[in-house]
Amino acid sequence: MKWIDAVEKARAEGFDEIANDDDLPAGARADSLYWSRAFFTQGVSPYEPSQRVRRAVHRATASTPDLVRHEYEASALRLTVTEGRSFTLIVIARESLDILALPEAERPNAVARAAAALFHADCVDGRCFQVPEDLAEGVFFSTNPGADPRLLGAWKDRIDGGIRGGELFFLLYKRLSWMTGWLNGSEWLGPGQAVMPSRPSRRRGRR
Repeated sequence: MKWIDAVEKARAEGFDEIANDDDLPAGARADSLYWSRAFFTQGVSPYEPSQRVRRAVHRATASTPDLVRHEYEASALRLTVTEGRSFTLIVIARESLDILALPEAERPNAVARAAAALFHADCVDGRCFQVPEDLAEGVFFSTNPGADPRLLGAWKDRIDGGIRGGELFFLLYKRLSWMTGWLNGSEWLGPGQAVMPSRPSRRRGRR
């Protein structure tokens, strides 16, 4: 859960809003665009021309990595997509999908529908997620809980999810076959490269 904790810490420290994705350093933008296209099904990526997206960045600190956040709506779901160099965290706003308001028996199917609406994946129909019948606050589930995220051959080999703060989330790992371990998350936005906020003040926001 370290990536989720890192996003929470960064949210408390604050994000800087940016006018558009062209304000990101070229390397980070290319990486973000690549993984967004890999992860999301058609029409869901935060880089779709039709999307109205609020973007913000968080510069790495002693306890947090570089992060880029996209807030928008797709597939009738309000999404907060926060990504670092090694992961992408997707949080579905409770007001657009209140998992815990559903009868327990219906919750696994709701997870399956949300995953199918969001992702390019061979295995997102819910049967691959080992979702417990008593899905509740704080529960964590995975498509492949025995696989080490640091050693995945591809991102599709493991997708995680759970309920936190009453909201459904999914955690995806930016993994390619040649990679081992994690890349340095504090160097993703590029030391010395400018990221120009749309307003000078820092603000706190959603995950």
